[in-house]
Amino acid sequence: MSDGILGAAAVLAAALALGGVLLWRRLLRGRAAVTAYFAATVAGAVLAGTAAATPPRQTAARPDLPSGTPVLTSLTVGGKPVPVLVVPGRPGTNLVATSAADGAAGPAADRLTRGRPRPGSTLTWALVDLPPGRSTLWVSAGGATAGLPVDTSTPTAGRGAPTPSATVSGPDGPECAHHALGRALAADTDTGRADAEAGAHHAGHPAPAAPLPTEPLTTCPADALAPADAAALRTTVDHLADRGHRALALTADSSPRGRAAAAEIRAAAARAGLTVTAPGARSLPLVVATGWAGADSAVRAVASGRTRAEGTYLAPWLLTAPLLTPSAGQILPLRYAPRAPEAEGYLARLGARLPGETPTGAAYTAWRAARGTAAGPVRLYAAATVYVPGSGGGTGAHHGTTGPDWLPSGMIVPVAGPFDSPHRPPPPTRPPGAAGTRSAGPG
Repeated sequence: MSDGILGAAAVLAAALALGGVLLWRRLLRGRAAVTAYFAATVAGAVLAGTAAATPPRQTAARPDLPSGTPVLTSLTVGGKPVPVLVVPGRPGTNLVATSAADGAAGPAADRLTRGRPRPGSTLTWALVDLPPGRSTLWVSAGGATAGLPVDTSTPTAGRGAPTPSATVSGPDGPECAHHALGRALAADTDTGRADAEAGAHHAGHPAPAAPLPTEPLTTCPADALAPADAAALRTTVDHLADRGHRALALTADSSPRGRAAAAEIRAAAARAGLTVTAPGARSLPLVVATGWAGADSAVRAVASGRTRAEGTYLAPWLLTAPLLTPSAGQILPLRYAPRAPEAEGYLARLGARLPGETPTGAAYTAWRAARGTAAGPVRLYAAATVYVPGSGGGTGAHHGTTGPDWLPSGMIVPVAGPFDSPHRPPPPTRPPGAAGTRSAGPG
């Protein structure tokens, strides 16, 4: 018999004995009073036994994992495995993602922050402040709570200087976390084990996965515009000019990447003779160079008719199913084929580690970089959701797959390209009205 049950039995016995004394001394009178006392006694004993029998549990620490880095693992909560992602794994504010819709996390079992959905992701996210060094991150799901040992000790970068840490508290935090996720998944090289774990999840019998070793996360994708992304944005603008457009609408954000992307797009438009305006009532190609949160607002505005657009051209880092699902004519410049064999390998590992989460361009780009995969030429891809009666609507998977998919119940297909070298320099200035004749595609 467990200690919790023994304790509850002792409490019940003592309460019943006290009740007998009260009755003998006639201090407990009346049928209603007697009934209420003994009912409360039994209920209290049951609650005490339940609380003692199911205390918060803590998993064992992994001394072989590096400190001060993101954590991707599976934590057993209430007898069920719950995938957990902690980014950046450093002292201070951390972003904690779980696969549980009611997930919460905190530095103590009685100090939990309830998670919430964030644009661009299907996970549940909570901001948690962690102390320096070793501590326990507490996670709740389904009414149960469990502890995850973490070590936020700050790594050093030569001569004892602390390594810079990425900031994840802002609106671009989930994208940065997916960047860290992609790097972690790239370290999961055991294809057979990953496939077996994915199959177990799909069969409804998931098993906890061991943590993956990661590296310190010092920057986030929104901290700067990558040269390959800048070239992809120039390609998008040139394609619009080649299709005969004379103006485009632009929405960007105030992040360093957003400001640099807006400048790149305006410069490319000036060279091609295109006017750049803000989104409005005029129907123009809309180029979106924001983070996930800004893009979510932009595509929903187009889908609802609040913003008129002749196609919504998303920046390459905006490949994530929640941003492609609203019907807004989304088109992306990508340097990889989402259905290539390497992409399928990434999807398998994602399904094993974070079942239920959709793949993202942020994670897959980081995965490819960590594996040393070279970027290919730019192609424009169009996203379209489809519905087949009896298929389950928007919850099904493309091509009958049961694991993660880029666009469940939809397709991402190439519509233009390939274009020139992925890192080509900016083209020379063209006079207004001088349109070229590159690959055809959506206008």
